[in-house]
Amino acid sequence: MTTVPDAARQEALLRLARQRKRTAAATGRATPTASPAAGPAPLSHAQHRMWLMDRLGQGGALYNVPFATRVRGPLDLDALAEAVTGLVRRHEVLRTRYAHDDGEPYQEVMTAGPVPVRVVDATGGGEGELSVEAARPFDLGAGPLPRVLCVRHAPEDHTVLLTFHHIAVDGGSLDVITRELDARYRAAVEGRDGQGPGGETDAGAPQYADFARRERAEGAATLDTGLTYWAERLAGARPVPLPRVAAPAGSRGEGHVLTTPLTAQTLEGLRAVGRDHRSTLFTVVLAGAFATLLETTGGEDLVIGCASSHRDRAGWRDLVGLCVNTLAIRTDLSGARDFGELLSRVRDDLLEAQGHRHVPFDLVTGRLGAAARDGDGNPLVGVTADVLPKPSGLRLAGTECEPVDIDLGTAKFGLGFYVAEATDRTGPRALVQYDRGRLDEATAQGLLDAFAALLTEVASDPGRPLSRGTADCVDRPVDGLPAAPLGARGEAVTAVFGELLGDDPGPDGDFFFLGGHSLLAVRVAERLRERLRLPLTGLDVLEHRTPRALAALLDERAEQRKLTAAAGSGGARRGPTKAGTVLVTGGTGGVGAFVLRELAARGRPVRALVRPESAHLVAGDGIEVAEGDLADPGSLRDAVAGVDAVIHSACTFTSPEVDVAAMRALLDGWRQGSFVFVSSVDAYGRPPVVDVTEDTPSAEPLTPYGRAKLDCERMLWEAAGTEGRGGATAVRAPLVWGPHPRLRDQLRWGATGALFQAARSGEPVVLPAAGAVPASGAPWSGAPWVHAAALARALVTCAERPAHGMVNAIGGHVGWEEFATELNRLLGSSGGIRPAAATASAPLLHRHRYRAEALAEELVERPGEDWRSVIAAMLDR
Repeated sequence: MTTVPDAARQEALLRLARQRKRTAAATGRATPTASPAAGPAPLSHAQHRMWLMDRLGQGGALYNVPFATRVRGPLDLDALAEAVTGLVRRHEVLRTRYAHDDGEPYQEVMTAGPVPVRVVDATGGGEGELSVEAARPFDLGAGPLPRVLCVRHAPEDHTVLLTFHHIAVDGGSLDVITRELDARYRAAVEGRDGQGPGGETDAGAPQYADFARRERAEGAATLDTGLTYWAERLAGARPVPLPRVAAPAGSRGEGHVLTTPLTAQTLEGLRAVGRDHRSTLFTVVLAGAFATLLETTGGEDLVIGCASSHRDRAGWRDLVGLCVNTLAIRTDLSGARDFGELLSRVRDDLLEAQGHRHVPFDLVTGRLGAAARDGDGNPLVGVTADVLPKPSGLRLAGTECEPVDIDLGTAKFGLGFYVAEATDRTGPRALVQYDRGRLDEATAQGLLDAFAALLTEVASDPGRPLSRGTADCVDRPVDGLPAAPLGARGEAVTAVFGELLGDDPGPDGDFFFLGGHSLLAVRVAERLRERLRLPLTGLDVLEHRTPRALAALLDERAEQRKLTAAAGSGGARRGPTKAGTVLVTGGTGGVGAFVLRELAARGRPVRALVRPESAHLVAGDGIEVAEGDLADPGSLRDAVAGVDAVIHSACTFTSPEVDVAAMRALLDGWRQGSFVFVSSVDAYGRPPVVDVTEDTPSAEPLTPYGRAKLDCERMLWEAAGTEGRGGATAVRAPLVWGPHPRLRDQLRWGATGALFQAARSGEPVVLPAAGAVPASGAPWSGAPWVHAAALARALVTCAERPAHGMVNAIGGHVGWEEFATELNRLLGSSGGIRPAAATASAPLLHRHRYRAEALAEELVERPGEDWRSVIAAMLDR
């Protein structure tokens, strides 16, 4: 069981924090600050689970918390920015990063700075832009600062979206945030100093780090008593027997919501049933979920999870942070004749569980061990239930505000039963949210229909009799053939299982039943990466679970590595290669990954700069790993020392100041050989010509991203050829497409995200407006693009033969209409295409055509590198 760090660890964390502060002060970047209590704080148990899920690869948008409001009336954007900045200044958890020391995470508070409000004009309503922003992942190591987007529909009509990470906020936090932003915005509009709603000062705010310290410092005896209760209460429990389905590849965690209306009379009837049985509406809904599962699956020993708050202490009621826990409600339904009897049992079980609600659920699952999952790896708590209150939104003085719901398309549970309160626009509703990797739509619809019908009936007759369904049982296929030998990698997996799990697992020993859990999965993956030099994550261990299955996965990845290296050479000699190591930044990114393949094909030794938690993704034969981060100048200078060439492809995309500082650090360490910088066509700005060649000067307006690229280019020219440095090349690239997870994410959530999301959901794809470049050219709207493999060839060629200047890397151009048509075809969408208003503007508004001359030979299209083929590959079509 994890408790507060011992004195030695605490001192080590303090030394690390002081060292980083000195480094930050020397470079001018934002500095981490420690609370006066005891330096860097531990994570709360709930935060630790979030952090661990991120390390396991289950981050993405799953734990994003979008908070959107339609604001009609005069909106003061400066006042909004001032209010959000004051909020972040007051509550440290909103400016906290989550670093770790030897696998032990801790909180590190960053210095408060201004929070920008990004403003975009709406195109066809702007819903696509909102969805893209809400789903953009956070980097917990850099700090989940809230992001603010304002979509302008008209001069006095906006949608304001604040996006948080769940590691920093919960539902109760949003209530605090709403009250405080209301007061701060009003004060800013009126020209007063912003304060909290009660005039509180920043110094008086309760801080989440103190909450985490207190939770971790609670006596082990208290936790042991609670854990003993839960272990006894859940002994022998199994996950709800949901029907097994053949889920599409990659669909796990992809959520969908089905709804059906309830009458106001039904909702009031459910409240009356609760009063008659000394229960809340939530308890009645929870009992309705149990009854629905009883009648559809036949299971009488069921476990359903629900959320519980830790805000019962007066001092924490105004706290911003993650103060929730999961309760596993287990109810014996055998012999229950009617709903009223079932409700009484659920009520008693819920009250008993709430008496032990302070025991962190991740410790409970740790105590349960293998019993926390079934043989298919499904968690014990895979079903949940809740009552959804009216959605909340901002309240901004002088405006009319209306909450906006944004569906991220994710699911934290396999199945959820919900009742939603009435809103100004809709009546009460019954909802089912399900994981597409666990249920199909027909089954989910059947569960929703059964749930809604049951609620409607018991609202008027709580004595409604209960029926029993047929339990879902699907026999596993039996393979009568003798099992193949494990081979060397299987033996390595078996050995690591034995070392970390304390027993000889045999070839088919199940990780969970041997006592494995999430943190052990991370350690198993790390040890296997070190020994086998093959990519493996903790999530791989959780999903494959046995030495035989993991060996097969590792064999497959080893074969993929060989095929990739062979394919990258293209079977053609490129002439003699230069001796010496090439530093590649961004090796885990979409561009960097293809660069590593190209260098391997040319026989070049490589040093890859990657974040520590991502090192396993590039570790392999011929690749030296240099752990570092764009926000850590010292690591950049160390990585570049002694190499004979640099290919700098890493970029934050969202923090131009970090990108510029990183370029400065790399150039400081560069002392020999060539330097290739992956720039962007955004550095051209908006020149008054249609055909943009490599000698076209940049012209305003430039985006912050484009300006940062231009600044980095200028720094490169100043450094090139001095103090022994060699030649330099800045390669301006457009949209990059290729079959790589990061590039797939860019397609879905990046610049083209609004088009993709519309096509995927079957809605009309709204095209950016066409128009001519000022002074010349015909109306056109589209984008330049390049295949990642072609860009990699160009970059490596520039490292070997510097261009001594700026060059373009353009694979071709695609119009948005033909792009949208192909998306609709590949995704099977019937939503069609709709042009935007002629006056609309958007980030996708590209009216220039770019020419690539110096790199034309390397960019010649190879089989499979046309834009239609690569889009199909990115969509797995």
